[in-house]
Amino acid sequence: MNDKLKKALRAQLGKKYLNQKELQYSTDANVLLTPYEYKQYLEYKEDLIERNEEKDLLIGLPLKSFNSRCIYYCLGDELLSLLESYLTLLKEDYTYNSDTLSNRFASNIYKSRLYSEIEGSLNVENVPTTRRRLKELLEENAKAENINDIIIQNMDKAIKFVEELPSFNKENLLKLYNILSENCLEEDNKLREGDYYRYDTVEIGGYHGCPYSQISECMDSLFKFVNDSLKQERSLTWMLMPYICHYYILYIHPYFDYNGRTARMVSYWILLLANDECFPPIISEAINQTKSQYYRALEQSRDSHNDMSYFFIYLFSISCDYILCYKNVESIEQQLKNKGIILTDTDRNYIKKIMITYNGKFTYMDFLKNCNIEMSKQGALKTLNKLVDYGFLEITETPSKSKLFDVNKGAIPYKLSSFNL
Repeated sequence: MNDKLKKALRAQLGKKYLNQKELQYSTDANVLLTPYEYKQYLEYKEDLIERNEEKDLLIGLPLKSFNSRCIYYCLGDELLSLLESYLTLLKEDYTYNSDTLSNRFASNIYKSRLYSEIEGSLNVENVPTTRRRLKELLEENAKAENINDIIIQNMDKAIKFVEELPSFNKENLLKLYNILSENCLEEDNKLREGDYYRYDTVEIGGYHGCPYSQISECMDSLFKFVNDSLKQERSLTWMLMPYICHYYILYIHPYFDYNGRTARMVSYWILLLANDECFPPIISEAINQTKSQYYRALEQSRDSHNDMSYFFIYLFSISCDYILCYKNVESIEQQLKNKGIILTDTDRNYIKKIMITYNGKFTYMDFLKNCNIEMSKQGALKTLNKLVDYGFLEITETPSKSKLFDVNKGAIPYKLSSFNL
């Protein structure tokens, strides 16, 4: 049996990190595990981690688990390849934006990305908003009119809080949570006075959160892990800290509500503590456009005894594509400037949304549906025709005289993988 489990491990660590179904049913994997053997396989990996074997491939983390023997990730070929691509793109992106652009233009890019991040995080939680409303609330100091407006203002305050680089501890995490949830929680979801975490059980999508009696111990292990790592030399685990924190907070679920928003904001907080030269985040925006993949990656990690490899692979895959997406938008914008055309924030946002939802030729109705936009047929066609004039889109007519739009591949210097470009 051990030989078969060893074979399964080597297959999983190959070019594609195999999931449960692929290990059980895919002939491409050259290993077929029964449901019972798959359970043994998960325990086999935990055994290796506890015995400190295969330590260059199976990385156990000093984080408390409430329903598995360890929290870990695997350094398979797919994750390593994505990490290499991500670091290369991140370095190019930061160098480009800091060295070749004026401070004023770099500031505009920062603001644009940060607004996209706020909008993306809100949409992940099904809180609708528009770029215009963000500008009114965050730049023009408009008065909040409803709970969605309050949530937006709270997120802005939370970003400002973490950008002050407070220490990562339970006191400051509670401050962050209180900022994010201020005036937004139903009475039953509020923490008790003096408590740091929830005082009862929760269930999320069929998964139980950490028993409330163990939350404090588990969260203390996270604070210690992060602060110990920040004192050490940079390593792979050090670089993965923001995403480890993201997963772990969702896993523990320390609050009744606002865990997802808190986890994504903590990810940004740790990113800043680990490297203050990182360019603004784009994780939430990316997640918003790939929500089903996001939840599937979380489920795969949970179902495999907290193997975070699935979650990391998802995050770095979409991060690479989003960096390229932004580089495409900025390249298109510069090409149009050379022709005397200035893109509006709205145009820029439409171009980005089309790229990240692209699946081939589309109608105006596909555009509205994929980009989650409310607009009349006339307004949609006017928008799309303008993008045709800009050279970003091409247009063809069907025999029924309906218009089909397609991305002009020649206008896209950087090809996206997971978005079919």
